[in-house]
Amino acid sequence: MADGIALSAAPATAVEIGIEHGKINTADASPVDPGHYEIEASFSFTGAKQFWDASGHTHDRGLFQEQNIGLSFRAGLVDNFDIAVSGAYSWLKDEDNNFDEDAGMVGPSTGDGVTDIEVSGRYRFYNNAERHLEIAYIAGVSIPTGNNSDRDGIGTSQGFWSFNQTLVASKDWERWTLNGDIGFSLPIGNKRENARGLFSIDLALGYQILPWLQPELELNYSHDYLADTDHAQMLAMTAGLVMPINETLRMNIGVQQGVWGENADKATSLCATVKFAF
Repeated sequence: MADGIALSAAPATAVEIGIEHGKINTADASPVDPGHYEIEASFSFTGAKQFWDASGHTHDRGLFQEQNIGLSFRAGLVDNFDIAVSGAYSWLKDEDNNFDEDAGMVGPSTGDGVTDIEVSGRYRFYNNAERHLEIAYIAGVSIPTGNNSDRDGIGTSQGFWSFNQTLVASKDWERWTLNGDIGFSLPIGNKRENARGLFSIDLALGYQILPWLQPELELNYSHDYLADTDHAQMLAMTAGLVMPINETLRMNIGVQQGVWGENADKATSLCATVKFAF
């Protein structure tokens, strides 16, 4: 079974089709089979001209843009367990980069470079074929390989190591498929500064119209815990198409829109991915 694909029990009058568990911004619980591999290339574009303040009110801001080209590799090691390595190259533009009162100058408005690398492992500890339910635990680390902000450019790194863990479940009803995940990223080391952790929860619902086409909708929530300053949080919605063309090729396209937040940009993101399995 390829990553994210399962057979769903269909009515007697319908033909069984493969149900794709992979989604756009929500994790799935289906690991790659032992001895199989996946390579995924992605592109995303994010833009914002408004932000939410600490009370959730919207205000205008200077243009913010981020473009990412990502690459990930995933390998199935043993039954119910796979590992993944991912990274990206990012281009940033922020017309509202913070003013440095001590230096008496405006910071750089652009930056680019490689981002942090994430290494993770996914263990599916529950797999009930009769109930079409899978539950997995994903654990990994983010390695600060990107560059930090300085006078020459905006940084592409979070600037510190972090330990990331996510609990995820995938459930099918005939051609309907539901994913849910809940995770927490814990900053590590003195370089974390004000960062105290990032909590996230996602819910995705898809319908496998055709063997190669699954429209899906998601709710995505994140809460960034910070010391000595107000926390940041955002609720967003994602809509897109998941397209398992065949056993080797899968494509995703989608858009995410922030709908509510505090101390966060009201951002719109477009994304596209191509995955090769072998």
